[in-house]
Formats: sequence, structure tokens, C-alpha cells
Amino acid sequence: MSFEIDNAFGVLVANIRNLLKNRLEKDLKEYSVSPTESIIIRRLCEKDNLTQKELAKDTYFQQSSLTLIIDKLEKKGMVERRAKKNDRRAYLVCITKEGKKLEQILKDTSRKVEEEALKGVDKETKEQLIEILKNIHSNLKS
Repeated sequence: MSFEIDNAFGVLVANIRNLLKNRLEKDLKEYSVSPTESIIIRRLCEKDNLTQKELAKDTYFQQSSLTLIIDKLEKKGMVERRAKKNDRRAYLVCITKEGKKLEQILKDTSRKVEEEALKGVDKETKEQLIEILKNIHSNLKS
């Protein structure tokens, strides 16, 4: 059996990830938000006032990478850091009104790109795909 790079699982996943990222970058450009930044904004809209450690765990970003993302979002006025009441060394990352304004736009943009990517895929197959991806994620996370 010959191994073809175009059908290799990891290559397909990487290519799809790049295509999704490029499409989201294009669609989010007018809002001055990157796909990576949109993940942080959306997470904080769902679950605000997280420590950087909690946010890193929730989004699977390395804390060092997350620091840079938060710095950019803070400069854009989308998030702010606030000292944690019981621990002055720790900071909470909080969504601002400006960041909150983007919540629906980011959801709609992500949904549009997802629908385009999954065009022609029926609901049952999509649900199976999601379960398979969750299983792969769980396998690699541990």
C-alpha cells in the first residue's frame, strides 16, 4: 500500500486549519481582530473574569503566547487586566464593552465560515465528525 501525502490525516487537518484561518482572517480584517484574538474575545464573552492560567487552560494556548494576545487585545481596548481581590499577584482578564460589541459579529462570522466549509455535509455526518474530532482531541490532550 502506497502512502500518499495528500491523504495523510495530519496533512489534511493542517491544510483545513490553514484554509479556515485564512478565511477567518479575511472576514475579520474589517474588525481589526485576528482569528486567534476572536477565540479569546468569544471565550471571555461566555465566561468573563478569568485568570490568565484559566484562560490558557480553556483555550489550549500556551501562557506565554496568551500574554502577547492579551497585550494586543488590551491595546485595542477589547480586554483589560484587573488585579484579583484575594491575590494581588494574580490578574483577571476581563472583556470590555468594546470587546463585548464584537461578540455577535464573531459568532456570525465563525458560523458563516463553518457553514461554507461543511456545505454538502448532512447534519448526522456533521455530528459524527464533531464526535470524531473530540475523540482525537481527547486522545492527543492526555
